[in-house]
Amino acid sequence: MLHKQEERSKHREAILLAQIKKSLPDYDHAGDMSITELHVIQAIGNHDAMNVTSIAHQIGVTKSAISKITARLIKKELIERYQLEDNQKEVFFRLTKGGETVHHFHEHYHYRLEQHMFKFLERYSEKELAFLEEVMVAATIEMDKNWADV
Repeated sequence: MLHKQEERSKHREAILLAQIKKSLPDYDHAGDMSITELHVIQAIGNHDAMNVTSIAHQIGVTKSAISKITARLIKKELIERYQLEDNQKEVFFRLTKGGETVHHFHEHYHYRLEQHMFKFLERYSEKELAFLEEVMVAATIEMDKNWADV
């Protein structure tokens, strides 16, 4: 079951990246993005004054990885660096116009998936959904225990 979920997740990611590239035909770099780059764009787009540390904390990767990813996104002209006038030491990131377009598309994609899932769940009673939630929470806890042993 986990293998199938992983395959579906990779398939959804490929579809999302292809749709982003298609929606930005004049933007060559959009199709060369990784999912992690997309998550960095999402973090920057959803929060003000994001630096390497805050992005790393937000998406759960190392600061070193974020430094490399932000350098690639700057090169792709999806984000830009800036500093505050009263704090020239710290570097922050914001989306460029292209980055804002990618962020908007990504948010809309997730919204559509969420709406589809809500519609799907309407066919189940509250009692059935409560049971499903109980199973999912227990399964997640069990998986977390198992991953700690690997």
